Order: sequence, then structure tokens, then C-alpha cells
Amino acid sequence: MKRVLIFAPTAPTSGITQYILNMLSVMDTENVHFDILSYKNHRLKAWCEKNGTEYFEFDISPYKQRKQYNEFLKNVFSRKYDVVYYNTSTISGLQVFKSAKKYSDAKLVVHSHACSVENPSKKIRLIFTYVHKILRVFANKYFDKKCACSLVAAEWMYGGKSAKDALILKNAIDAEKFSFNDTYRQELREELGIKTKYVVGHVGRFTLPKNHSFILDVFKELVNINDDCTLVLIGNGELGNSIKQKVKDLSLEEKVVFLDFQENIYRYYSMFDLFLMPSLFEAFPITLVEAQSNGLVSLVSDTVTQKCNITGLIEFMSLTESAKAWAEASNKKLTIPRVDTTEIICEKGYSLEGQAKKITDLFFE
Repeated sequence: MKRVLIFAPTAPTSGITQYILNMLSVMDTENVHFDILSYKNHRLKAWCEKNGTEYFEFDISPYKQRKQYNEFLKNVFSRKYDVVYYNTSTISGLQVFKSAKKYSDAKLVVHSHACSVENPSKKIRLIFTYVHKILRVFANKYFDKKCACSLVAAEWMYGGKSAKDALILKNAIDAEKFSFNDTYRQELREELGIKTKYVVGHVGRFTLPKNHSFILDVFKELVNINDDCTLVLIGNGELGNSIKQKVKDLSLEEKVVFLDFQENIYRYYSMFDLFLMPSLFEAFPITLVEAQSNGLVSLVSDTVTQKCNITGLIEFMSLTESAKAWAEASNKKLTIPRVDTTEIICEKGYSLEGQAKKITDLFFE
């Protein structure tokens, strides 16, 4: 039996949390015992409670309560883990790595899920990016195995020279669950009171990279071209209130539906006719895998890696193009019929079982 500590300092509604839960749903829990260390993450905590494993919650500041912080890490890492599986977006400190090595003999497997800092403040982004790039020089020596969801995520986390050593782990999903379902489509449209023929959708936290403000600019232009449309935005986050205010400013209240994070998100893709993602940056969004598994066409910014286009259902467009140009492209895609992509998704290596085996093999190396 291998003892693995999953370290995931991430929000409950983040893509990292979803990725971990996806993997845990099919991993070999007969031969691997999983405990989890995170910030206040009720979804990961619920998994531990359901499966009778340990959940350690970070609620101590490494800056204001340094002594307590170090004692906490000592207590966690002294529990004789074979592997610490660290899932992260940035390196904000070295103490976790130092403690893992000091208080245990565990192998440190690091998995990069991002390619930049998300904070909406440009000044803070610059500071954290600088700190991240300095710290990764020192952090690399602690890593026993480097992983990433894409090459750009590997380069961000480990630096150009070290990125080539990273194992790329695909953002896999349950393709069957996300396949198109007309019953879900009809039920959700009725439940939400959607009367229009077409629904444009976006799934993502209200954070800087997702570029929700531009989504609204595009949608405003789209309804000028085709009034028979509704926009559904699913997620939560720190920019939510400002986006809701912009909806009012654009007089789109009757056309835009806001939904909080949905545990059963697989149902909602079937409601959409187009998935819109004009992100400022992304490492490899799991939502695009989900949308493609649904046979749903997507219009995506060319700042996102083209490796995301695993089914041919994604069209990339530059953010230098106007909102009107994006709207015109969106309108042309609203009538594209669904295709069954389940087989393609699995053939391209995005099945949960295949990726879960890759990760488990790392634990036993």
C-alpha cells in the first residue's frame, strides 16, 4: 500500500480541484491511500470524509504565523508518506518543499496546471510573477518528478531548460458522462426559462484570465446581429459583481443568465449551441475537453494552445479582432450540429482511466 498526500492549495471551484476529483474517481484506492492537504476546500474535504481518509486544512499564514506554520507542516509530513503529489499554479514559497524533504522520505511529484498569475491587479501580477520565477530556480532541486498539463505549463513552472523533463499529463474526463444529451438540453432550458433558440455558454471562474468583460462585449454585438440568443455564464469568483454590473450597463439583464458553480456541470454543455472562450491566457483548460466531449463547437482565443483542439470542433481567433468580428464568427457557428466525439476523446488519450494509470505508475516508480 502506497501512502500519498495530495497537496492542492486551490479553490473548491477551480480546474485543479476538478482535475483531482476526476482522477480520484477512478484511481486505485485499494493499493494507494490518499490524504489531502489544501486550503478551505469543501469539495476535497468531502471526498476525504466519504472515503475515510485524512484531510488537512491550511488556515495558518506562513508570514504572520511562521512558527505555527512550520509546526503544522512538520505534523503533516511526519506521517510517513511515500509520495507528496503537489498540484499548483505558482510557486509562492519554498517552505512546503523544504518541510516535505526534512520531515519525510517522500518522493515529491509536482504537477503544473497554469501558465501565469491570475490576480486582476497588474502590479500584483508583476510582483508574483517575478517572485515565482526567482523561486522556481531554487525549487527545482526539491522536485523528484515534474509534471504539467501542457508544455506551456511546464515552461511556466520549471523554466525553459527544465520543462523538457516534465511528463505531460492530459486533463482527462469521463467522456461518456459529458456526451450530448437532449433530455438535459430541454430540461435545463425549461428550468431556466430560456425562450430563445440559441444559447451561448461559458464555464469558468470569474477571474482575470477568463476575460468575461470581452464575452459581454461579444454578446452585445451578437444580439444586434441575432436577437434570438441567450448567454449563460456558469461559475463564481472575485470579478463576479463587476461582470454583473456590466450586464446592467449594457442593458442585457433579460439576455444573460448567471449560474453558480455546478457539481453536475456535465449536464449544462448539452444546453449550449456555442462555447465561447476568449481567454487572455490558459495552460490547457479542462472545460474545452468537456465541451468537445459534448460535440459542442467552440470559439476560442488564439492565446490558448492549439493542442486543445483534439476533435476539430475548436476555431481559434485573435483577441486583436473586434468584438463585432467575434460576434459575426459566433453567429455562424450557432447552427453547427452536434457530433459524437466520445471515441475520438478516448483515442487521443483523454480517458480518465488511462491518465489515472499514468499518475499511479509515478507513485510506484
